[in-house]
Amino acid sequence: MKERLYEILNEEKAHEIIPFLKQLTAEERKSLVPTIKKLDREISKIVMTKNSYHTAGSADQHSIIDIASFVCMDQKHYGKNYWSLFRNKEQTSTILEWGCPHWFSDFINDSIEAEFTAFDYQDILGWTEKGYVQPRPELLGYHLSLQPYDLDKSPETLETHFWYLCEFPSKSLPFKREWLPLVQKLIAENKIDRKRFLKECLLAANRNFNKNVTGWFMEAFNVLKPSDEELILLQDELMAGLASVQSKAVNTVLAHLKKIVPTVEFKTSEFSHFLPNLLSSEVKTVVAASLTVTEKIFQKKKLDTENLEMALSAAFVSKDESIQSKAAKIIQRYIPVSDNMKEALSHYADNILANVRPGLVQYIENTQLELDIVIPEKLELISEDSKIQEPESFEDLMFFLPQAIENPGTCYYDLALAGLIRFADKENEESVKLFEPVFQKACKTIAKWEVHHFNVLLGNLIINYGLSLLEKYPVQLKNMDKIYKRTCEDEATREAYSSYHKKLGPIKDIKVGGLAMKPFKNIAVHVYNKITTGDKIPLLSTVTHEPCWVSPEALIERFETYQNENIQPDDLDVQLALQRCSMEKTSDRIKLVEQKLKGEYKELLLFFFDKNRTPKGKFEHPSWWMTAGITRSPGRIFEEFNNFGYDDIPKEFITGSYNWKTIDSKKNSYYPVELNINVPKYHLNKRDHPLFLEYFIAEQKHFSETPSFMWSFPNTPGNVFAKIIKDCLFYSGMAEVYERGLVLNTAQALHQMKKPLDEMGYLFLGTIFLDGDKVIRGTAAEIWLEHVSHKVMDNVQLGRIIGLHEKLEWAPVKRFTDLVQHQMLNVSKDHNLALEELFTHILLQMETPVTNLKKILDIYHEVLALNQSQADKNLKEKLNSWKDNSSLKKICNLLLKK
Repeated sequence: MKERLYEILNEEKAHEIIPFLKQLTAEERKSLVPTIKKLDREISKIVMTKNSYHTAGSADQHSIIDIASFVCMDQKHYGKNYWSLFRNKEQTSTILEWGCPHWFSDFINDSIEAEFTAFDYQDILGWTEKGYVQPRPELLGYHLSLQPYDLDKSPETLETHFWYLCEFPSKSLPFKREWLPLVQKLIAENKIDRKRFLKECLLAANRNFNKNVTGWFMEAFNVLKPSDEELILLQDELMAGLASVQSKAVNTVLAHLKKIVPTVEFKTSEFSHFLPNLLSSEVKTVVAASLTVTEKIFQKKKLDTENLEMALSAAFVSKDESIQSKAAKIIQRYIPVSDNMKEALSHYADNILANVRPGLVQYIENTQLELDIVIPEKLELISEDSKIQEPESFEDLMFFLPQAIENPGTCYYDLALAGLIRFADKENEESVKLFEPVFQKACKTIAKWEVHHFNVLLGNLIINYGLSLLEKYPVQLKNMDKIYKRTCEDEATREAYSSYHKKLGPIKDIKVGGLAMKPFKNIAVHVYNKITTGDKIPLLSTVTHEPCWVSPEALIERFETYQNENIQPDDLDVQLALQRCSMEKTSDRIKLVEQKLKGEYKELLLFFFDKNRTPKGKFEHPSWWMTAGITRSPGRIFEEFNNFGYDDIPKEFITGSYNWKTIDSKKNSYYPVELNINVPKYHLNKRDHPLFLEYFIAEQKHFSETPSFMWSFPNTPGNVFAKIIKDCLFYSGMAEVYERGLVLNTAQALHQMKKPLDEMGYLFLGTIFLDGDKVIRGTAAEIWLEHVSHKVMDNVQLGRIIGLHEKLEWAPVKRFTDLVQHQMLNVSKDHNLALEELFTHILLQMETPVTNLKKILDIYHEVLALNQSQADKNLKEKLNSWKDNSSLKKICNLLLKK
């Protein structure tokens, strides 16, 4: 039986597969399933040619396996193959007539989850007629929505299935262009009930459809232009639509409700029930439209509007001045002063803007909002709270390693390396059993196509260490041999691709990323040598405090260990340790250095820990001294280092400071306004003592691990910021997921470091305040809030950067102003004073009015009112020139009075 299947496949006799399968019993077909799967894998292997690639099997061979799979397998084994077999409709029909699988109906009904199918609505109707499929309404609605033609073939299509389309449309695609004019035509011909369809359109608002599908129904409702009489009849559905999560639906409903407010049938009490949620919406157009409808209701007079009055106070959730002003005018004009109204507004009193408060003086107490003064906590990079707990035994390490794999490029990676050095020979016959799941996770991770570079190194170390354990404990770890062989087989199939780099084998031979990863690979090779030789002396660079710091005490103790053992530490490991060493209170550790160290170690750390000390000694390791100098005093050049041979490295990389400007591309460019930063090209020179830094600055590509390098240069992150800005932030309209991910990860890394910013740090922060991604902007706000609390934020420098961007309209101003209103305003007195300084220096960079300048001036005016301050005297001339602009006249005059 198997032999016959092999013969049909090898000789490509596609016409013989159905007669062969027909003669088999159900049991015989079932027994063929493993063979079919094996053959499918073989013919599906990719074969590379010089200019292209193809599968190992021919078209006939794939057809043979498709048919055999469909006939012999159950639904679980056949999977979700909605494509291959059904391309040949005639062949599918023949198979179904001979023997339709019992699971076929369920299989077809499940196709609404498929991305593509090779069958359509007409096929389903045919299969239904023959009894092969008992279609669910979801199936018919989904497939009909993809086919706006042949609607007259079956009477059920328009009578029944069309209404399924309204309730269960396609989830994967918006409606096709032809549908809307077709529906209009069918309604005009009385083939579709107009009133019923209008109702279905409104019901779509709350059916959890995707944005495109919901939008289509709203558009259809608008295009049909329902009369006031129809809207009154549909009032219940319209009101229900106000609860939709889709702003398009809510705005559509509000626009139509506005038309029927003047009618006596309008249900005011029902509308007032929805009003608080509408006014709390984050979508400004929804809030504005809701206020418009509310005002029209008040204009009717002689109505019981008490519930509406109470609900109206929710408008003050918004910090938008135009919204608050509009709500305040409605209250002043239509709502008498009462205890109930005062009570309702009292809940929002703290949120009412300073410019709006005077108009509501009768309804609220016009007292100055009292905010707490922040008592700044001392910013400490090294503290007991941030101290890292290392694994303390082989068992601890086994539980820790999976976490390290889950968190590549963080301190987990460093602790995993340290743990492997410390506990590599501490296993026993019982504890070694814990290693198998760790080995399996490492194999599963490293076997993927795209693997984080740090996981390539860690996974390779774990696997190579595991193979040595397998030799020692073949019985306890017998399953690891199968796991490893399967991983090797998987890798062998990928090696045919020229873009694939081998991840299994000796760690020294594998390729990991580009130049930037080379120092980490060298350290990993060093770690593997320690594991195999039983060398327990720890690495110098292992992190002691989150997220990336090495304490000065730990650095001294580790140098002392190498000194006492008379062993030379790894050059790159020393540099990485110096780069990560916290420079807080290092002067307090000088006495400890003098007590414990001698020779070059002593002179190096005395220079490193004392900012006033000049370098002294034999300078046996130029790379150590150069790294110490760059990390300690990045902008300073030490004459003592002049003959080290590093003078070919551009000064930008040594100082971490770059020239940049925001430039107007004269409107004819794809990028109208660009952030231009000058990052020099650098090619790695061969030298006896290369700097760790050189590998990173010589890396020409940008890759997803770049944010992890923040942990390698935490004292001097300027080069990392420059690379991210150049690659991902040159244009505010960058929408690619990859670039957004890099920027977000860098912002989060900066937030975790909690370190005062350098020049490039301010450029990065000022730029991400204007980023198109809401989460990135939110992270920028969190960094600002924290740094203001710790009194380490230079708002003059930050304001200057944002102002230079926005005077050329690098990004929409609204991104920044919305962020300020929702996350940065009224946090504390200190934060409001910081905002005043920030806005002053943003505005000082402005020249001619930019789009939405009024919004910046409104918030500035609000901040000045909160701080009981006056506009900066240096701004007076600008405000006088800007007030010639009609939209800015009022706010400029208000600011000039302050």
